[in-house]
Amino acid sequence: MNFLKAEQPQLFKDHAYNEIKKAIIQHEIEPGSMLNERSLSESLGISRTPLKLALQQLELEGWITSVPRKGIFIKTINKSDVDDIFQLRKANEVLVIELLIPLLDDEAIAKIEELDEQLSGNKEDPVQFVYCDSSFHLFLAELSQNLRLYQLIENLTDHFNWYRFASLKAGKSLDEIHYEHTLIIEGLKARNVRQTTDAVLNHIDKAYATLMVNFQG
Repeated sequence: MNFLKAEQPQLFKDHAYNEIKKAIIQHEIEPGSMLNERSLSESLGISRTPLKLALQQLELEGWITSVPRKGIFIKTINKSDVDDIFQLRKANEVLVIELLIPLLDDEAIAKIEELDEQLSGNKEDPVQFVYCDSSFHLFLAELSQNLRLYQLIENLTDHFNWYRFASLKAGKSLDEIHYEHTLIIEGLKARNVRQTTDAVLNHIDKAYATLMVNFQG
């Protein structure tokens, strides 16, 4: 694993937290793997104290688990957790569409299409593609003008991306995902709530189905 090294002491804990979480989300560290504190400390270029603080935060957020006398392990992708996240995502994104469509103007549509072009331009880079996909959905949430709804979706994004990377590893086509976005945009441009929500739900359901076909948890 190639981690960036922290440069400022006060950022060591946050740096370790961000780097390890990113590696987990992107499946650079696979679910169920054991973490070696000495190896992490050396790779990150930090002492064990800020590393332990970072690991404590990751455990509180449910990314890792400490097993007495055995070690620290990355959580596995649990079907119950996946179901919970996907159900929340579907409910929240439907609400986003219902709220944003009456507020849509030509400027917002242009920005949405610009984000879609960025998505299309990253089909050769799965990592950037996933993060562009997140930016697309977060921008729609922002357009809803409901701050708490935006924050809910933002809080779900890291775990949703963890599953997205699993879907890509399972063979989810980036062209297929991009086409699903095209259907969402067609609904938005038509200012049609039903058409757009159907496209969003189809997009999320297909990601779920791909993950479940290859689910090993």
